[in-house]
Amino acid sequence: MKQRISYVRYQEKWVPYPFQNNIAVLDQEEKARCLDDLIDAALEARVRAPSDKPKNFDEWNIRNVGNRLNEIFMRPYNFKVWAVPTSKMNATWVGERVAAPDVKLLTRNVILGKVAGNWGPNSTFRFPAHGGTGGIWIAVANTLEQEKTRFGVHGTVTRVDPETKKAYLKDGTIINYGSLISTMAIDSLAQSTGDAKLQQMCKPLFYSSTNVIGVGVRGQRPGRIGDKCWLYFVEDNCPFYRATIFSNYSPFNQPEENVKLPTKMLANGKKPTSSVAQPGPYWSLMLEVSESSYKPVNHEAMLEDCIQGLINTSLLEPEDEIVSTYARRFDHGYPTPSVERNGALAEALPYLQNKDILSRGRFGAWKYEVGNQDHR
Repeated sequence: MKQRISYVRYQEKWVPYPFQNNIAVLDQEEKARCLDDLIDAALEARVRAPSDKPKNFDEWNIRNVGNRLNEIFMRPYNFKVWAVPTSKMNATWVGERVAAPDVKLLTRNVILGKVAGNWGPNSTFRFPAHGGTGGIWIAVANTLEQEKTRFGVHGTVTRVDPETKKAYLKDGTIINYGSLISTMAIDSLAQSTGDAKLQQMCKPLFYSSTNVIGVGVRGQRPGRIGDKCWLYFVEDNCPFYRATIFSNYSPFNQPEENVKLPTKMLANGKKPTSSVAQPGPYWSLMLEVSESSYKPVNHEAMLEDCIQGLINTSLLEPEDEIVSTYARRFDHGYPTPSVERNGALAEALPYLQNKDILSRGRFGAWKYEVGNQDHR
């Protein structure tokens, strides 16, 4: 079991996560502005009718954290994560995913200069020693009878016929079913059925893509990073919204010290003085960059921009030796809890269920808030 040690980078400070619960570490003027607006929001909430619900996530933020915290953190950070304006997201998905500050406790912490403790459903978490989170599912898959599995591209579902209750796979296999549980993205399922009515129901659904960048570094993990886990970035001096110190999760997430690797480049982009492979130690980072029609990215420059962002945010020094890099794009990254989402799902999911298809999972049910591994 690991303790979640998370911070938000803001104005060259590491603010403990969640940001809105830890304004005690901000400068005096900023603390006062945040508290002013938080108190105003709390007073307005006392006289608001219970039937007066926030119309969108941006309004939820203003009501719960006040204007100033919304301006400096909630609005820009969530745009960086979701790649969609908070005004276009609904407020029903929030649940335990977003911390609503306790104004009385927060005021006390500001006066005493205290930070809040860990918060959230994943304040502690488990992580495999080997294989990353994918190792969990590989281990589960290994418990299944292999002749009954079709993992890999050849097992891709190319067509589903709800009328004849047949699923067609890429390798030509046809599977007959009585009831079908589908975890493919519901928009992809709609396409695979050829059902124009279902496709129309899914049109309002919106998603963002996720670009994952990995950077392997030679040297001891810097003391300024210590045992940090997830780090969040609200400002525009880096393209990523989150950095994971992946080497802190397991000693097997990077090569052993005696493994010799050549330096690919220095963090500042310059060539290394030698191309001869050298031993470690090593440490590693994983970065995430969101993408959508609201927030396009330059894929060709992304790795370079991310490494510069690591320098800008003090995670790397310009002369650090980079021994490996990794880049991968996931088209369906986050299912957006848009304002239109619940209405679309209220039509599409029952429609499929009437055809004996249960669409489930992160994208199958299009609900990020119930489809993450950190829920337990």
